[in-house]
Amino acid sequence: MRTDSQSFHIAELRGLACILLVAYHVVGVPGTGMQVDDGSVYRYATSSFELIRMPLFTFISGLVYAYRPARSGALPSFFVKKLRRLGFPFLVVSTLFYLVQTSAPGANGSFAPGAMWEIYVYSYAHFWYLQSLFLIFAVVALLDAAKLIDRPLPFAVAIGLAVIGCQTIHTESNPFSINETFVLLPHFLLGVAVTRFRDRLPRRALLGAGAAALAVGLALHQASLFGAIHHYFGWNSVVALLCGMGGAVTLLHMMPSSLVFRTVGKSSYAIYLHHAFFTAGARVALHRLGFDDAAVFVVALLAGLTGPMVLEALAQLRPWTRVALVGKA
Repeated sequence: MRTDSQSFHIAELRGLACILLVAYHVVGVPGTGMQVDDGSVYRYATSSFELIRMPLFTFISGLVYAYRPARSGALPSFFVKKLRRLGFPFLVVSTLFYLVQTSAPGANGSFAPGAMWEIYVYSYAHFWYLQSLFLIFAVVALLDAAKLIDRPLPFAVAIGLAVIGCQTIHTESNPFSINETFVLLPHFLLGVAVTRFRDRLPRRALLGAGAAALAVGLALHQASLFGAIHHYFGWNSVVALLCGMGGAVTLLHMMPSSLVFRTVGKSSYAIYLHHAFFTAGARVALHRLGFDDAAVFVVALLAGLTGPMVLEALAQLRPWTRVALVGKA
């Protein structure tokens, strides 16, 4: 059975990850977003996918990276491309978001740092992921350039060390989202492994292991959400690794072909960067007009998905907006 990228629906998987992310930010954490009660169905639904959303994004990035990995003779070019793809949009869009968040009424501006420079150095809004992903690319690129993870055994050691780092490394100030970098590194490496060693990983066995891990992780996470287990499973927990890694592998194999998910997935990066502008605008407007939570959720979700798609199309019209707003050459 083929195990190359053509046998998986990667764009659809990206689309699913985007929808889960935008839905999460529409609902928000307590004090942000829709500001629903902790016991609401919206809070429960988004919390149920808490340990899968960002690991899935990161797994896909590793999966795709492994088809064109960094090489020692092309490291400068590799990092220039990553700075263009991640760095420029990070600086431009996070600045715009900060200015809107601190000036627009109802935009939860109290959660913004007091000084603007902090948004470029520390974890801020959803832009922390761009910092983490760049650091992950840097680590894996350097390992690949040195040919340290070309073979299965050294790669397995790298994943083992990444798992240990995920559970043990934590800084209080969290510069450049280093904590999240260590949390997500195992998921990126898993994506690389699925591509790099696809001939040595039988598809059925991989799916079975992933599904088993996901089942155990979900059972424990749901038990925590319902209060049967009085313990919060954070992103760096074993349960999070089971849910994230197991969920990514299972969804990779089970994701069907879908025009809707594929369309969303093709604009996944623009949606990630810009969705909060559109979800916040729709949410504030609908709340002022007195719409109920169901209408707010649906309309804000659709706005967060379609608005960035339109913005991406407009950004393609000028070279500088392509780079600044969506990181494209």
